[in-house]
Amino acid sequence: MSSKNDLKIIIVGGGITGLTLANMLEKFTIDYIILEAHSEIAPPFGAGIGLFPNGLRILDQLGCYEPILNLSLQDQKVAYSRNKHAKIISTLPFMSKHLERRHGYGLLILDRQTLLQILYDCLQHKDRVLLNKKVAGMDLVDGGVTVTTTDGAVFTGDLVVGADGIHSVVRSLMTSLAGELQPGYFSADEEDNVPCYYRCSFGIAQHVPGWIAGEQNFVAGDGRSQLVVSGPEDRVYWLLCEKLPEVKYGKDIPRFTKEDEAEFLQRNFDLPITTEVTFGQVFSKKLLSTLTPLHEIVYKKWFFRRIVTFGDSAHKTNPIGGQGANGAMESCAEFVNALLQKRDQRNGSSLRNLTNRDIEDILSNTQSARHDRAEMIVHQAHQSQAMSAHENPLISTIVEEFIQPMVGNEFVLGFIGRPMTGASKVQKLPVPCRSRAVPFTDELPSKPTNSKTASLVRYTFVGSMGLVLYATTKAWRLPFSSCSNWGGSSPVLMSWLGGPVASGTVNNLTSLHLLDLLPQLISPLLIYSIEGYRIGNQGTLLSLPSLLTVGMQVQGLGCAAPLHALLSALITNLDTTARAVPKQVAMSLIPALTLGYILPTIMTFAPSTPSTKPPQHWIALRQFAPVLFSALTRLFSAALRKWWTPRTNKAHEDFERYEKHDVAVLQSVYTCAFTVQATAHLAILAYTWSSYPTVSGFNALFALPNPFHAQWSISGISKQVAGAFRYDAVAAWMGVVGGNLYSVWDLRCLGYITTRSAVTAALGVVAGQFLVGPGATWAALWSWRENTIANLAG
Repeated sequence: MSSKNDLKIIIVGGGITGLTLANMLEKFTIDYIILEAHSEIAPPFGAGIGLFPNGLRILDQLGCYEPILNLSLQDQKVAYSRNKHAKIISTLPFMSKHLERRHGYGLLILDRQTLLQILYDCLQHKDRVLLNKKVAGMDLVDGGVTVTTTDGAVFTGDLVVGADGIHSVVRSLMTSLAGELQPGYFSADEEDNVPCYYRCSFGIAQHVPGWIAGEQNFVAGDGRSQLVVSGPEDRVYWLLCEKLPEVKYGKDIPRFTKEDEAEFLQRNFDLPITTEVTFGQVFSKKLLSTLTPLHEIVYKKWFFRRIVTFGDSAHKTNPIGGQGANGAMESCAEFVNALLQKRDQRNGSSLRNLTNRDIEDILSNTQSARHDRAEMIVHQAHQSQAMSAHENPLISTIVEEFIQPMVGNEFVLGFIGRPMTGASKVQKLPVPCRSRAVPFTDELPSKPTNSKTASLVRYTFVGSMGLVLYATTKAWRLPFSSCSNWGGSSPVLMSWLGGPVASGTVNNLTSLHLLDLLPQLISPLLIYSIEGYRIGNQGTLLSLPSLLTVGMQVQGLGCAAPLHALLSALITNLDTTARAVPKQVAMSLIPALTLGYILPTIMTFAPSTPSTKPPQHWIALRQFAPVLFSALTRLFSAALRKWWTPRTNKAHEDFERYEKHDVAVLQSVYTCAFTVQATAHLAILAYTWSSYPTVSGFNALFALPNPFHAQWSISGISKQVAGAFRYDAVAAWMGVVGGNLYSVWDLRCLGYITTRSAVTAALGVVAGQFLVGPGATWAALWSWRENTIANLAG
């Protein structure tokens, strides 16, 4: 309500949310005051707080990151996931350093009190922070808001920001005002529907006997979970969440006393954290502690007219994900973005004399930018808590005992980082340059596709590939011995043979098409193996390349190609760090392919003389070429790894995924595959057109049977066998091309490429089938895809 002065904002609450917002407003010379109920800006309450990359990026913009980083923070050397008996399920060394390499910032854990002091110290106008100002009332007046405190002071501003926690006075007063001025704006039973599933003991201990500095322990249990983390100065921060006997709502959510806390301690005293330390031993060395209910809510409406709430007063999450304070910072950033956007709409003039409509536009845009993401974070934290506390014992046991030990740490790091990449920032403040392997969403070439659209396309594609796979397996019912009169060739080698042609040219064309087919199988062999060794696919079916290469040999590419496309759509992790392939594997591919596939294939068709015997042993060896290629790849890569091990340590090896050393090697592999396959295809194509001008373009270009032709008449093969080959060929082509096109869509869906690039790539896939053949096209696409993902990493 400032006719003479610029916009003035009243911030209620001097916690992390309020102080972060104040630092942002000062960057743009927007006036504010903070009304803090306590007598200190950094009171000795709360416990430890974890700052993740999404929050640290914002603090870096504000100039608050370096002061935090300069503290003597405890390095998180290793993170353990343990079961209820404290037995280690999985180990993640150097988690914070991994996060720093991935996102530009690590995980910093410190006292909440310390963070508050740093945020306060970074303010230029400390006189605007008023202590002992507990809010008692609010009124909407013409063009502004008045706030009254319990000491009788009255403050007037253009709008009020409630940053006063889950028990927000501002929210309570706001809903009361809405009930009087606009009944029905807020749901009458909104507060009564706020759920509480767990209670939580949290606090800080110091000098705990048996505790190993630098450890982080995440402990599952029956109806409870623990997160216990090392801190600076030999501190230990803990969270122990325990499921309530029944879900409580609204006013029925209990407030816990010190007597309740004592009873909680007695019940959980012997609960193991590690094999050496129990919860009771940590609690006995406490500096401070609290037992509190854990509300979980994202309110449907965060504002009314000139009053808005941020942080826990608008979106409260389970602390297991560590995103409470970080999410509050994001909401503040989006609020400032909306303010500055409104200023730009006013031709860059001041924010003076904003109308009620202007204010509501600002607050509506803020909530729209944050609401869905806040819901995602709250939901994910709830699911993580439910999994850790064995709410569904069967699923939790399967995950703990089988899945978690099997998947690599890339899966865990990706899961931790997923809530961070879509983070907000202050748009008009520069982000200091810090190298990171995983870009934030706002740093991508395009905005990611809506998740509902992405899911619809994914499952439509999966369904279509499933139908292709089903139709192929139903059509392919022949014993493999039926192909014996083809020199021992397996179904896959017949799958891309030419279709019906004029009498007298059949045998020659069959040989030509077979010669074209054999090189085209290089790409499936290579790419199935490459995807099998990618770090992001470890622990999934894609990490078993022999499953697909053997499947090619036994069932044909018509089954393997749709299956791979289907699994890729469901499983493939396209994070920039998940892309990495161990360098020793990449270096093994060409030698393994040459010895395991190319050489036996060449020798199979080597010319013979009357005095030489048919190369039966090469034919027999070529029968097992896919399996031999997989075996040689594993053998050569293992030998290289053993040779390199004395020269590197495990930690260095674990961080190689961020170095992109494999990219150049993989590019040479793709180039080799493209050259061989394209050359063979063009040579056979040119010879076919020159020697058999009556052959249809479809057959000559694709070397595929015509799926619309009713009969085949190739000597030596029954119509039944020929029909099976035809189905296998079409299914193989649909699987390969469909998978290629979906991979382009997937990149666009994630925002890794622009729409224009996606269209160009898709047209290239289609044109490539005519120009260089399906195998060479696949190799070219994967080469482009590899570079595209790798180049996103800073």
